[in-house]
Amino acid sequence: MSKRSLIGDILWGLSLLLITALFILPQTREGFIQLTINYPYMMGFIKFAVLATMGELLALRLAKGVWIYPIGMIAKIAVWGLIGVLITFMFLFYSKGVSAMLDQVKVSPGNSFLSTVYQAFLTSVIMNLTFGIVFMAMHRMSDTYIEMHFAHKRPSLKELIQSIHWDNFINFVVFKTIPLFWIPAHTITFSLPSQYRVVVAAYLSIILGVILVYSNKNQNQEAKTIKG
Repeated sequence: MSKRSLIGDILWGLSLLLITALFILPQTREGFIQLTINYPYMMGFIKFAVLATMGELLALRLAKGVWIYPIGMIAKIAVWGLIGVLITFMFLFYSKGVSAMLDQVKVSPGNSFLSTVYQAFLTSVIMNLTFGIVFMAMHRMSDTYIEMHFAHKRPSLKELIQSIHWDNFINFVVFKTIPLFWIPAHTITFSLPSQYRVVVAAYLSIILGVILVYSNKNQNQEAKTIKG
């Protein structure tokens, strides 16, 4: 490992610890909660712009072995921020919608803890099997477009769609990561108080970076096998 990579690892780890401390320490936690309550969409933008970008940097570090900036980094940060705004809205939309549905059909376990987990699980399942698939597909398209745009290719919509390995997306992202990771992870997320949900989702985006590295490696191996 080079000295530059080691310094990058230390700085990335310290940055994550510092951000986490802001959410945990009593001196800053109350301010964070109040800002989230008063400005939910602005905070959603900031949380994802920072933490999801850190996840993308980590993904590149794992894939390339060195710290490098992603192609079109500023544009990708803006996209992550907008995703944070969208997820802030969707978390509220789905949690309120499932809560209203359960009230209407009057199906809920008696125990308050079981009731919370039951509702969180239903919310996670419904959100991931509807919005989740569309969101991840659109994010893959936006990422691909940014990379092609900054490589001066400027693809048409048809070229953009054809450049994405949809078989890998369906087989790995949809059929594996959603049932095995995202549904359980978001069940935990929706079991938390609402002011913490978006920041936990932003932390999960760091894990998403690792998943994407694994997905891309599988995709590249499959492409080599087909060519061979």
